Amino acid sequence: MLNHYLAGTIPQMIERGRVLTASIPRDLPRDYDALRTTCKQRVDESIRLLQTLQSSINTAFGSEHLRAFKRIVSEMDALETVGIAALSRASNEDHKINSLISKITREIKYPRLTPVITTLSQSYFCIYPTFNLLCIPLIEGKFLLHLPDLYHELAHPFFTERNDPLIEPFQHRFEDAIVEVINHFNEEKNKAEYRRGPKHLYDLLHVWQRSWVQFWIEEFFCDLYGVYTLGPAFVWSHLHLVIKRGGDPYEVFMRRTSHPCDHARMTAMLYALHLSGFPEMAEQIQQKWSKFLEQIVAQPEPEYHRCYPTTLIETVANKAWDAVQEIQARIATPMTQDPIHNLLNQAWQKFWQNPSMYVNWEKQEVENLLTECDR
Repeated sequence: MLNHYLAGTIPQMIERGRVLTASIPRDLPRDYDALRTTCKQRVDESIRLLQTLQSSINTAFGSEHLRAFKRIVSEMDALETVGIAALSRASNEDHKINSLISKITREIKYPRLTPVITTLSQSYFCIYPTFNLLCIPLIEGKFLLHLPDLYHELAHPFFTERNDPLIEPFQHRFEDAIVEVINHFNEEKNKAEYRRGPKHLYDLLHVWQRSWVQFWIEEFFCDLYGVYTLGPAFVWSHLHLVIKRGGDPYEVFMRRTSHPCDHARMTAMLYALHLSGFPEMAEQIQQKWSKFLEQIVAQPEPEYHRCYPTTLIETVANKAWDAVQEIQARIATPMTQDPIHNLLNQAWQKFWQNPSMYVNWEKQEVENLLTECDR
């Protein structure tokens, strides 16, 4: 049955690939050239693999043919719903936000090819490193307070880049942080065994160690890249996001999760602000953060400090500081005067100085910014 099925569906998938290729717009600005080329090459490779598979099933069929077919289908689904969808639906607003991200990457001396931005995100800010495609919500480019999260997403591709001497120092410091985390939790697990503590505690330490190594260190490093290259605006945006969409800031997870809790992230960011020369701003944000925690009656459980020891968070922040410096990024300081940096930090100053008048100020500043991006 599967032979007959594949004999019919493989040519159909090849035709889908050809239609996908035809769907790639040819008249977009040059900002989209890299994404367009990537999508075309990956569609071509999928078609080639389908043709090879088609030849092989004529002589013999095995489960490996079906697995190969499913991998190709998955690749073509991603091309259709992510990469080529972003190209085919690119609007004038997308062009403006792409001009903005180009300005940002020039300001901070970003060491990679600038990603393309699409306003098709269904899950806040996210990035697809294999497409070098950064997704943001539909109207986010018309507001300023969440735009600092762009800086976080710019760091994610550093961890999957290969054979780039400019980025390798960042990766080495990341690996150093992993070693520190592994050593810390191994020591804690050894203590738990020696003291014959409850097995539940040992299991929790193991879960937390895996979460730190597999997910959380990367998220911390991305946050810290945002702090070190943008400054206080990035930390304010974290407070903004937590108040609007966050849960328990001290939540201690009993299973592996993709992101550390919000208070641990804030702890790392505030430490980073001190490290990069913003002690007064760190104190201002700390006061508002503490007031927020008080008003929502948030309290850490005893397990919180086992899961997120302050010394370990500070060690990771120090490693990230070295990482950002060693890739020769533009470090934000109180003396930094780059235009986008100034605007995003000024937005938060205006917000706290006169919240009721902020909306009108923001509208004008966004209009000026997008007009500048049109040039």
